[in-house]
Amino acid sequence: MSVRPLPRGLAPLNGESLPGLILRLAYRLERSPARIASLCGLDHPQNRIPAEYLIALPPDRIPDFATATRLHEDEVHALTLSSLWATYPPLQAARIDGNRNTTAASRMWAANLSSRYCSECLAGDGSPVQNAYGGPWKLSWHLPVTFACTVHRRLLAQSCPRCGGMPNRPSNTERQGLVMQRAVGGLHPAQCRHPAVPTTSTHAAPCGARLDEALPSAALPNTALSLLLALQNRIDQRLLLNHQPDDAARAAPDRHFFADLIVAAQLVRLSWPDSASFMPPLKVLIDTVDRHVANSVQRTTTGRRISNRWAAPQDPAECGALLLAASLLLGDERPEDQALIDRVQPLAATSLNRSTASIAAMLRRMDVSPDLARALVPRSIGFYRAGGHRHTRQKIPSRPSTFDLRHVPALLPQELLLAHFHDLLIEWKDHSEWDVRHLRRVASLKLAEMSGGGTWPQCAEVLHIPWNTAQQSLKVLKRNFTPNGLWPLFNQSVEAVAVQLDGTSARIDYRRRREVLQNWRIPDTHWAELYDDLVQFRQGSTSPSSHTATVLAWAAVTQGDHLHSPLLTALRSSGSSTQQVVASINALRSPANRKGAKLELLNRIEAYASRLAARCDHSVGAPPPGHETPIGSGPISTGSD
Repeated sequence: MSVRPLPRGLAPLNGESLPGLILRLAYRLERSPARIASLCGLDHPQNRIPAEYLIALPPDRIPDFATATRLHEDEVHALTLSSLWATYPPLQAARIDGNRNTTAASRMWAANLSSRYCSECLAGDGSPVQNAYGGPWKLSWHLPVTFACTVHRRLLAQSCPRCGGMPNRPSNTERQGLVMQRAVGGLHPAQCRHPAVPTTSTHAAPCGARLDEALPSAALPNTALSLLLALQNRIDQRLLLNHQPDDAARAAPDRHFFADLIVAAQLVRLSWPDSASFMPPLKVLIDTVDRHVANSVQRTTTGRRISNRWAAPQDPAECGALLLAASLLLGDERPEDQALIDRVQPLAATSLNRSTASIAAMLRRMDVSPDLARALVPRSIGFYRAGGHRHTRQKIPSRPSTFDLRHVPALLPQELLLAHFHDLLIEWKDHSEWDVRHLRRVASLKLAEMSGGGTWPQCAEVLHIPWNTAQQSLKVLKRNFTPNGLWPLFNQSVEAVAVQLDGTSARIDYRRRREVLQNWRIPDTHWAELYDDLVQFRQGSTSPSSHTATVLAWAAVTQGDHLHSPLLTALRSSGSSTQQVVASINALRSPANRKGAKLELLNRIEAYASRLAARCDHSVGAPPPGHETPIGSGPISTGSD
């Protein structure tokens, strides 16, 4: 059946919702909401007005509805929550259809099918059309984050003052739809549609109480009310950003605002009363959150199935107070990263310990800002915890950095160690040379986490450090640092390194060096020039070879562990012994042997490695094999011999 324009229409009021317009049209045309929906092309096989139409009308229904109501399709779109998708991201994850329980949208802080309301807004603005047909049922009232009316400076109401029913939330077995008791006509849009007496019948007489009559607002001191209204105003401004004409104004605010606010509210709720310190020092607000948390705990301990532990509080005062605490936890402006971490981490630890696995999973899945993500990820000895659930949030760098993973070697360079770890090494009694090597490795793992994110095994993989080697280094430091309280000093030292790397533009690309030297071997002519006149090395099982020079040069250029060099790795893979090469390196590097010819050879290899590093840093690509030049006469080859 083709849809025709209604004999009389109504222009949508500012901010009006789809069910609100249907109720006003039904009252004006003296028809039931169900009949109006049918005339506007919103028929449904189950003879209902689907609740999911509040989120978005199906594309094939929009033209008919626009024709019947004489509206532009953009005006139809503005009646549904889809018009707020860009500014209220929880709506983007809401999936409501005829086969899905609508409580899922509420549980995700996406939408409430029941609407809070302001009686003064429903009474209208005094214009003839609003005097006759009532003011708007506002679309934003369906959002869990809308708890107050800033125009009339009052908290919203959530239920009928006579019967206690919540607008559009059936108390019987009726399936929740867009409009409650849709077949009942003759009611003013602001009249309660709940049954006057609780019943399972869908044909019971409605309560009929006028919700547009002035109701006493929640008794709050002016100071508390002003704080809640200021927060609601911030929220309303965020919701209206997609209607601003200036693209820059729309793009400027943080897109994570609502996700951060929701997660922070959940942290406040789960960690209460630890989080009470973030409430304003107003007893009425603290008592409001305390009452909400106590009721939630009571429902849980009595064994009732709680399917919406994540959902926003239904009571507007409780919701507003909880969001106010969350806002203060986050800070009005984007805080310094470490300050936010210091505030959030203790609450996150408490929340995760108290909550169920499903709540913890929701915390991990929320698309929060990088700052909040860093604060939420569990940590162990200063690193992102490696065990448990894996999530992309753990790939968030643990601090904002201008350097990145390319600039982190497998072992912290000695000059950075000496510059920033002096105090730590003094406090670390009786450490050995191998202990310092473990320290250099763990410091690099931490720099990788700072700049690229990830757990320590993920950082080890990026830096080409075997998992068991990284684990052993962490064990050594944990055994020495934990009893002596040295982890804070370690973190301060690594942070100092990170600050230095942030402040310099002449950073070394160690990743490029590793890539260039992956298949590199020192050319025979270069090795001969390095070794030719050092005759006492001619004999012995630990005498150096070209393999020795290759491994040591690679380690110096890449600041990597010589035991994990490509050459030794290739020998192990082929089943060949690495014993002679490793023994020759140990003999050269032993402190007792660093003299005479051995010291001279080490110095020559170090100078050679310096020129090799320069070639890696400045060449576009490795020269072809066989392109060799004498050591003292210019650039050297990075190709295979």
